[in-house]
Amino acid sequence: MRPIKKSDSIRKTTEKGFETTEPYIFTKIGETDVHILGTAHVSQKSVEEVDRMIQEIQPDAICIELCESRMKSVEDPDYLKKLDIFKVFKERKMWLLLSSLILSSFQKKIGTKDIKPGDEMRKAIELGRKSDIPVIPVDREIQTTLKRSWGNVSFFSKTYLFSALLTSLIVKEDVSTEKIEEMKSDDVLKDLFSQIPKKYESIKSVIIDERNEYLAEKIRRTADPSTGEAPKSVVAVVGAGHLAGIAQHISTPRDLTPLETVPKKSVWDNFSVIAYPLFFASLIGYLTWSQGGEAGLDIVYKLIFIKGGLAALGALLALAHPVSILLAFVTAPVGTFVPIFKAGWVSALSESYLRKPLAEDFEKIADDSETFRGFWKNRVLHIFLVFFLPQFGSTIGTFIVAGKGLGSIF
Repeated sequence: MRPIKKSDSIRKTTEKGFETTEPYIFTKIGETDVHILGTAHVSQKSVEEVDRMIQEIQPDAICIELCESRMKSVEDPDYLKKLDIFKVFKERKMWLLLSSLILSSFQKKIGTKDIKPGDEMRKAIELGRKSDIPVIPVDREIQTTLKRSWGNVSFFSKTYLFSALLTSLIVKEDVSTEKIEEMKSDDVLKDLFSQIPKKYESIKSVIIDERNEYLAEKIRRTADPSTGEAPKSVVAVVGAGHLAGIAQHISTPRDLTPLETVPKKSVWDNFSVIAYPLFFASLIGYLTWSQGGEAGLDIVYKLIFIKGGLAALGALLALAHPVSILLAFVTAPVGTFVPIFKAGWVSALSESYLRKPLAEDFEKIADDSETFRGFWKNRVLHIFLVFFLPQFGSTIGTFIVAGKGLGSIF
């Protein structure tokens, strides 16, 4: 493969490959011709080029920048409608679901009536199914990527980044056709990530750099399988921002196990689970010993009425079901000593059972998220409000009670 020079970014045409004005790489792996097309996920021109490339080349395999779970959701437009929200909260996968919803909602906002995010992937899948060509998802599972990025930053960094994600969900942004086409420029995308603060460099590494390596290796394995006959030609459809990274890694085989491993909890993570119970048990015990039983009971009452009350207030502000409000009140003080129970999680679990989202709620997430009223109106978004507000109230209550307890000592 011809080296990519800084001056020309990604090749627009090749002598042996497919002729296109789009970002594109042609290489050979063994005897297999590999055509890698760079796209913007909301570009009509990208859809047309995917169509033309597959129709003209008629490859033996098609690789797409999707993981298996996202491929299912792209193929099945009713995928989200069939989702059991109660099961999601029961299995504590709400953070992953919310991140996915934010991403899909943001992409939908920059789409148009004629082109939806991922239409170039849908076109590749459609043509593959129609011509009986194997369609292979070559991206890493989104849950693994999210867990690896989340596991690499501190609690306060998580809060900062999550607020940035929420802002992107609420703020509407009109993107012109020219801007969408500009998104295919590898240099523009590199410049975007070059602005990321150094302390978040690990996230950029997980979301971009690691996936470049992963995509490259999966495409390479498709072209040069360890068993069976190698295909004569492979077409891969990926976001343009990954092209340079794929070009850098595709010729070198690598073990994917390290990139698929979710980081284990640190010593501090494990200690933090028992830190609050230990602190409050010690506080109550010391006050009882030094100032009498009434002082110890006073902290217990404060935990119930201040922490429980603020959690219930959060659920009330979210307009939660009365049962969910009651559960927030009860769970908040109990969760101080049994960390597995969190006010937000329990109240959201209750809400997802008592007020199950309708199909239309999933369809309107992008539109409803543009207004504050929509967060209370849309049952999917509303469940997340019932998760966040009681949890926020419970956390504030924890610090208030801790402050009052320490104040009694000093």
